[in-house]
Amino acid sequence: MAGLTKEQRAQREAEKLAAQQAADKNPAQQEQQQEQQQEQQQEQQQEQQQEQQQEQQQEQQQEQQQEQQQEQQGIELVVMVRDTPEFPGGPLRADVHPDEVDNWLALDWRLEE
Repeated sequence: MAGLTKEQRAQREAEKLAAQQAADKNPAQQEQQQEQQQEQQQEQQQEQQQEQQQEQQQEQQQEQQQEQQQEQQGIELVVMVRDTPEFPGGPLRADVHPDEVDNWLALDWRLEE
């Protein structure tokens, strides 16, 4: 799904070369070849779009699975706050995994009371 194999690329190149040689002999075939090349390009674009959509769907599914696993494990996130943002427009509140609380405390965050 990630692309063409070396054999497929080589075959397409050979087909293009043969078609180009034949087209040099016959101008009518040149038009057909151009149409075929355009169709192939369109097909490749469609395949790429489909692959991208599939990848996006897989990523979304993985994210959902991770969220479900966290929910199933019963992990309760810890609410942490700070008085001033680290940078302009930065967050003042965060939901933090319990294992990461010490790291956040070291960065001037505190537990919400």
